[in-house]
Amino acid sequence: MIGASMPPAEIVAAAKRLHERMGKALLEEPALRLALEEYREAIRRTGDSMRACGVVAACAACAVHGPGSCCFQDIQHCYDPVHILINLLLGCEVPDMAEEFGECFFLGKAGCLLAARHAFCLNYLCPSLRESLDPDARMRLLSTVGEELDRGWKLELIIRRFISHFPG
Repeated sequence: MIGASMPPAEIVAAAKRLHERMGKALLEEPALRLALEEYREAIRRTGDSMRACGVVAACAACAVHGPGSCCFQDIQHCYDPVHILINLLLGCEVPDMAEEFGECFFLGKAGCLLAARHAFCLNYLCPSLRESLDPDARMRLLSTVGEELDRGWKLELIIRRFISHFPG
């Protein structure tokens, strides 16, 4: 089920089929519900940390006034149907088609449309942002990101195991 060879629209369609077929059953699994809530909380903490140290404001300013988005088109190929399924389980409205041609499929006018994002998207700090962050703040941010990635990985494993044993 690796999505790298699939166009993003097909990855989204496959994720939506999975969600329709087994989303309710997934959400009835206690271990999955717990992992999903822990992941949702880790995502919230990362967002809070990014706002507190100025990453969100800097990225927004760069997108509007600077050289533009770091959300390059090829990053969309890092996502597979399970990654998009996780976003659907988190309540994200995942698009069926890209809003901006030539950018990442999941980039909207107000930023990333996904709550559960790829490790690259979370860890990447452009050179000017890296220089502008206090080293301690940067380490705290990356530590928080690491916690989010850990929670996401645990959730992903539960889902992949569930899918492999799901009847039909």
